[in-house]
Amino acid sequence: MKILAKFVTFVLPSILLCLVFFPKNVLAADQSNSDSANEFMTSYDVSYDISASGATAVTEKISLRNLTSQYYVSNFTLTIGATNISDVSAADGSGPMEVKTAQSDGKTSITASFNQQVAGLGKTQVFTLKFSSTDFAEKIGKTWEVNLPKIPQSDNIDAYNLTLSVPVAFGDPTSISPQPKSQTQSFDKIFLTFTKEQLINNGVSVTYGDTQVYNFNIKYPLKNDSFFAVITSVTIPPDTPFQDVYIDQITPQPLNVTIDSDGNYLAWFRVERRSNLDASVTGSIKLYISDKAKVAENSLLTQNPTSLSTQDTAELTKADTYWEKDNPLIKSTLQGILAGQTNLTTKEKARLIYRYIVNHLKYNIARANDQNIERLGAVTALNNPENAVCMEFTDLFIALARAAGIPARELDGYAYSSNTTLRPLSLEKDLLHAWPEYFDPGSGWVMVDPTWENTSGGVDYFNKFDLSHVTLAIKGYSSLTPTISDNVKVDLSNDNFSPQPHTIVGTDIPQSILAGYPTNASVKLSNNGHTLQAGTNMFIYSSDLVVLGQKEITFGPIPPYGSTTYNFKLKTPTFWQNNTQKVEIDIADQKINKEVVVKPFFLFQPFPEVFAGLIGLMITIYVVVLLRHILNVRANKKSTNSM
Repeated sequence: MKILAKFVTFVLPSILLCLVFFPKNVLAADQSNSDSANEFMTSYDVSYDISASGATAVTEKISLRNLTSQYYVSNFTLTIGATNISDVSAADGSGPMEVKTAQSDGKTSITASFNQQVAGLGKTQVFTLKFSSTDFAEKIGKTWEVNLPKIPQSDNIDAYNLTLSVPVAFGDPTSISPQPKSQTQSFDKIFLTFTKEQLINNGVSVTYGDTQVYNFNIKYPLKNDSFFAVITSVTIPPDTPFQDVYIDQITPQPLNVTIDSDGNYLAWFRVERRSNLDASVTGSIKLYISDKAKVAENSLLTQNPTSLSTQDTAELTKADTYWEKDNPLIKSTLQGILAGQTNLTTKEKARLIYRYIVNHLKYNIARANDQNIERLGAVTALNNPENAVCMEFTDLFIALARAAGIPARELDGYAYSSNTTLRPLSLEKDLLHAWPEYFDPGSGWVMVDPTWENTSGGVDYFNKFDLSHVTLAIKGYSSLTPTISDNVKVDLSNDNFSPQPHTIVGTDIPQSILAGYPTNASVKLSNNGHTLQAGTNMFIYSSDLVVLGQKEITFGPIPPYGSTTYNFKLKTPTFWQNNTQKVEIDIADQKINKEVVVKPFFLFQPFPEVFAGLIGLMITIYVVVLLRHILNVRANKKSTNSM
């Protein structure tokens, strides 16, 4: 069974020990006293048993070992970044323990009271905590996603062993992080084990399935209040290295669909003066768990580029509104993040920036629910760390990354979330979400989501990604544009699709040309299919005609309903050529042959009339000049005789 690197979602459990005053020779301690917290070492044996329905039974065998004779533990609190918790129970050596649960800020706290207190140096308190949850494993469309928490943040954890068991029916994982210490199978279950060292920074994330398909319907109300017709564009979902787009229909038919510098698809419409136009786009989007060129041989974009042009690098590392990378506060914060670090790779710098943002900012649920929410930007986010939503997590990452010289940009779109407390959505509408991506010279564009790692309490959204983020627009050259429609509907789909570009080649080459003189010609390449037409080369051949311009042209990708035109000129080597030539165009697996009649100047159809006219004009000029000369001679004779 192969295990590849991948993704999942979940929660950070934190431990709170209630330390109580012991009556004899045992000192009292406040649970907030960090010194008293150092009086115990904790060991965990944790198992997550996932059923075929996705319900997870969690068993935590916890051992508390006294490092002093001054304290004992009265109760134990486990805080879990989950909300769907049930069947909670606990027991120690004396039997069932009293348990209480409470929820706050999207987390559940389970407090278990011990039946007896154990004091004394080296003494151990052992108990078992059990509960069930539906927040650890979820079936999303055609895939299963499993997300387990990282270990509690504490210096007093002696050991932490985690065992994950999943049904064999889930299949082989397509992405898993970190790689398990061991893997075994028993009957209908697969067991994966992990250790403390593997779970310090992130929890366990596993994905079963490599693609996910969504259907979408986006509406764009266009309004023109001016006295003149305008040509305007709307942004429609683009193909990326991690998603393919199938455009079923664009209503009304656009004038053209083009690709901007960030890779967005722009559908262009004419809106008449003082009128409204309701445009809409329907289709499907297929997400890939990794670079789709590695997953599907027939993917629409062949690869994730591993280099950027000088212009792109400059644009994607510049300061912009909301991305104030040259601000002194941004610069000083970056210096602190990278302090003492040398010879870091791009990924290592991005990881440090990402980790700082996840730990520094706090998601503000109340602000996310505000209908009048406004974007704050990177600097304001730094100054107000407890007032952040996904926009601030994204803006701050981009600003710090750009300050470090790392190209970075923003992705806006739909993100599937069955639990918006753990994975919130807060970009204008509760459906939409924003997350950043950075450019690594070794890997190309890499998506990350510091918002969801923050709110899910440790799910790793840096080293792997998921099949829940649908990109609707890319902001790189500008932090303000393009914008996406407020009217977006996205649903999971069980359907699938394959690339279906339909390329039509049209030529505008005259049937006859005048020898020796350049004549305009053009080739128009249109994609009337439903999916992206990948970049293609065009070759223009002719045995005796000179092609003024490039004979080999590379066309970039053409989105559905889009077109592009190449203009060139044809010319004969001499003015006296009189024959028929062939022009051959080889493009998009099509060959087009066009016959062109070449006529010399004197046989060209308009030439006799033009020649006769010129002769007549010359005779007229000669007669006029001759008459004037005769008149001048006569006038001179009269003048001489009069003298």
